[in-house]
Amino acid sequence: MITTTNATEDFLKATIAKQEERINDLVLHSQRLAQRDYDTAGTLQKLRDDLHEWTMNALEEASINEAEAQEIADIVGFELTQEFELEVSVQYSITVNAKNLEEAQNAIHDLDLDSISYDEPITYLSGTIDRIDI
Repeated sequence: MITTTNATEDFLKATIAKQEERINDLVLHSQRLAQRDYDTAGTLQKLRDDLHEWTMNALEEASINEAEAQEIADIVGFELTQEFELEVSVQYSITVNAKNLEEAQNAIHDLDLDSISYDEPITYLSGTIDRIDI
């Protein structure tokens, strides 16, 4: 036996109104959750920043050692070091044995300044030759 429901216009309007109300409730709930997540993320970031500052001060004052500071940094999620890009001018005095001045200058320009060795904490070094004073 097949039953047919005669849906009236009022019934359909009431159903749509209930669904719209449900949608609005879900949107509001979603917005509250998003705000709560945003607030939580802000609180966690403040905690991380405060702990980073405390750790760096304690390390500077030697109330904790480097290993302890690194453990805190690993757990909380920050770096103990920052990367700084510095432009440094260095003057070399180089003695070159050559047959003439042009050969001596060419020898200087053939220097591989990028192969200069360096240790931590330097992570990158490059160089160019600006001028040759004779």
